[in-house]
Amino acid sequence: MSREAGRNLVLESARQALRESGHSDAVIEHYVNPRNMGALDPFDGYGQITGECGDSMWMWLRVRNGRISDIRFLSDICVGAVAAGSVATEMAWDKPVREALTITHHDVLTELGGLPVESVHCATLAVNTLKMALRDYLAFAREPWKKAYKRSSN
Repeated sequence: MSREAGRNLVLESARQALRESGHSDAVIEHYVNPRNMGALDPFDGYGQITGECGDSMWMWLRVRNGRISDIRFLSDICVGAVAAGSVATEMAWDKPVREALTITHHDVLTELGGLPVESVHCATLAVNTLKMALRDYLAFAREPWKKAYKRSSN
């Protein structure tokens, strides 16, 4: 068996296990192929939250002409958190800042086709991290002189 064939077999086996544990095809796709994953530097807004279950999410965004021109996230390996972070960043990409602030955990859950009960809080984690990054951006947009004192996201 070739290395690629072996990889595909393992990946399909993982997808089947995730389906059997109640994850939708959308969740599996965003987990296996997350969008916008990775840190962003320089950035205009940053948020980091550790959720009730101990999962953490970090989110960075860049804003140009009032719209989100780039957005990235990192999260723990949790299936729900990675999928929710991926969807939240996709939903916010190229949106005006004020419109991105209206994204809710229900929007993320709908886009994902739901999450198993024990992972529903991951949608809230993603949306709250997004809103924290947006509020961080807005705070510095109102008082740009504070950027000189801005903390590092590292």
